[in-house]
Amino acid sequence: MKKKVLVFLGGVAREHDISMMTGAAVIRNLPAAGYEPLPAVIGRDGLFSFPPADNLDAVVPWRPLHEAVKVIHDMSPDCVFIGLHGTWGEDGRIQSLCDLMRLPYVGADSIGSAVGMDKWATKAIYMAAGVPTPEGVMLRGAELDDQGALDAVKTRIGFPMVMKATREGSSFGVAIVGTPAEFDADLAEVRKTSGMVIFEQFKKGREFSVPVIEDPDSGAAGTLPIIEIIVHKAEFFDYSTKYDAGAADEVCPANVDAAAASRMSAAAIKAHQALMLAGYSRTDFILDGQGGIWALETNTLPGLTELSLFPKAAAATGLSYPQLLDRLIRRVLK
Repeated sequence: MKKKVLVFLGGVAREHDISMMTGAAVIRNLPAAGYEPLPAVIGRDGLFSFPPADNLDAVVPWRPLHEAVKVIHDMSPDCVFIGLHGTWGEDGRIQSLCDLMRLPYVGADSIGSAVGMDKWATKAIYMAAGVPTPEGVMLRGAELDDQGALDAVKTRIGFPMVMKATREGSSFGVAIVGTPAEFDADLAEVRKTSGMVIFEQFKKGREFSVPVIEDPDSGAAGTLPIIEIIVHKAEFFDYSTKYDAGAADEVCPANVDAAAASRMSAAAIKAHQALMLAGYSRTDFILDGQGGIWALETNTLPGLTELSLFPKAAAATGLSYPQLLDRLIRRVLK
């Protein structure tokens, strides 16, 4: 009999729509990979529904968590594929639910997920592990209203700088601040997203993404072909650009010299291991004009829509979408 894979999709985060796209793509491709998909949709309000795999729009009851747990238990899935992005999906909470239900799942455990979701914790681990990353400062709460603290940040980080909300995905809550005159307005916007803000040196250069995937048998981490992201309209690879097919070119394999590619690949694997991730991840880099590489962040559950970078890199090696899913699931079952 086919192994049964429960697929979580949707969720309460701002990335709900993208999570629906990722989950739907996984569900469509699981049969070709040799697995039976069991959809578990999480609504924006946190309720659960369990539509048939061939009709995710079917009208079915919405259930609170305590009822959903029983439904999932009765389904008896062999493992879980977490097709969620952002808070309550990538941050360790759904992983903890799976742990309590003794269900193995694709991706990092609750600890690695929580650490990887927090950009400040990620940066601290980068620095401890020797992964090059732009200098940054984090302020929270009342510190963000302290003019002395803000002036110290401006002096230390300089302009242009990047402001980031600490625990958002899909480039929500990110601003590039070009001049001191823009600082207050950009900070006000980022603070609408988070009470903790990172102020980071802006590194100008080419943008790359390095997918990491573990061997299904040994667990050894390796990389797929590097992708270069060439943005046409926006300042950076933001939310709208990521999911607009014409807003950026995604060149895979990237046209980059072997030495830089090797350093980025090694740093991506080091980040994956230092952050205690599992299965797969994707780390974004800037390659500056002097040949320096700078890790920006690591995605602990990379997007798997038809427009996403990870399937594109897998395809460049001849690995089809169903084969990619099979490789990830076999690692979990192993």
